[in-house]
Amino acid sequence: MAKIQGTAWVAKTYVMSFDMIIQRFWTAPIDPVENSKWVMAGVDEAFNRENGFVDQGYTFIVAGHNFAGGGKSIEHCVTGLMGAGIKAVFATSFARLQFRNAINYGLPFVTCRDMNLHCATGDVLEYDPETGIIQNLSNGQTFQSLPQEPFVSEVAEAGGLLEFVKRKIADGTVAELR
Repeated sequence: MAKIQGTAWVAKTYVMSFDMIIQRFWTAPIDPVENSKWVMAGVDEAFNRENGFVDQGYTFIVAGHNFAGGGKSIEHCVTGLMGAGIKAVFATSFARLQFRNAINYGLPFVTCRDMNLHCATGDVLEYDPETGIIQNLSNGQTFQSLPQEPFVSEVAEAGGLLEFVKRKIADGTVAELR
């Protein structure tokens, strides 16, 4: 797993899944490009236009408590973030439903306590999934999370959990998943 470097968007408030994809788009197909067009539209008025979040070019989201909680377990949130170019989300904690959706699609949701208090939107971060070290290259702060489970990377490389399982069945290694 290679290190990932990019720009962070830091959530100023609690981010609910209801706001990540606003209700009128809940019935859209689960498609990363389509879902990214309106991702985060209800979180910040600046993003409430087509491609409002995508156009910012963020690589990471840094948030506080219970990221993506308080709403439905729609997969549109995670696929929208991925379509917008998000490579990892760092938060003090996550809603369990969206955390599982993130694993199913191979998007790292990384628990890192209070990182949001030491980062600003626009900071350049570097994340090493193998060690769990996150460096804020803009202010010199370093954060330690748990290393990313190889399973999450394998699911991402396969194109999601369904494709991952299909590959395991095809190559006769599905018993490894037990």
